Amino acid sequence: MDEHSGHRERLRLRFRREGLSGFAPHEVLELLLTYAIPRVDTNPLAHELIRRFGSLSRVLEAAPAELEQVPGIGPHASALLTMLVPLLRVYEQEKLLAKRRLSTYADLAAYCRTLYLGAGGEQFYLLCLDARMNLLSCRLIAQGTPSQVRADPRLIVQELMRWNAVGAVLSHNHPSGSCQPSLEDIDITQEIQRVLSGVGIRLYDHVIIAGAQDYSFFFHHLLDARPRDGLFSNTEETQLAADRPQRVLSPRQKKNTDADSGPYLKETPSDV
Repeated sequence: MDEHSGHRERLRLRFRREGLSGFAPHEVLELLLTYAIPRVDTNPLAHELIRRFGSLSRVLEAAPAELEQVPGIGPHASALLTMLVPLLRVYEQEKLLAKRRLSTYADLAAYCRTLYLGAGGEQFYLLCLDARMNLLSCRLIAQGTPSQVRADPRLIVQELMRWNAVGAVLSHNHPSGSCQPSLEDIDITQEIQRVLSGVGIRLYDHVIIAGAQDYSFFFHHLLDARPRDGLFSNTEETQLAADRPQRVLSPRQKKNTDADSGPYLKETPSDV
């Protein structure tokens, strides 16, 4: 066993004994790279990746083409590194959706957060639901710049029809850090709601995720209001609407005030 092989084996044995809790970021990368790059000392390569991208998380979020610009990183190594964040996303989603039911806001918000693990720009997702709030499909509808994304209502209708869905939830992220909706967010949501209403599909909610924060259009009464009719005439009024104290509807109140909302939303969102 040569010196490099001995060091690689010691790293692996250390992980088996201790897990990753005692590993420095470059050591995590060094260990990972041993499975993609045989018979090479991966320590200098791990240091160079951290130096170039700034952190372990940024290395794992980098695109394959960016990683392969680093000498020594080939297709196998870049595939391994870029697989980890999507793998974590699938892991979290599968844990949350053992029964594939999103009958409370807490379930919905937790699921939506998993969609944006490692996302650098804005993304827009459509969740297709049956009458019992079971998730039939979750599809990425649009991607944009770090500050803007636009969804096409026609694509949304087509996807819902394809799954014979009776309900829908929209979700997008704000990488900038604020989960408050813009006027454009409100307008496109209400446009989509009108289109879906025309084909008999209920829009349950639109959830904005910004880090650990989330924002529910349902809880802030933004789904049924008409855009730019005086209710949201400027940014200040939009902020006031978002900050308004929110009551939770009891089952009887929900039946009287929102008869089509079904079993959805038993807890308030985190930003209320």
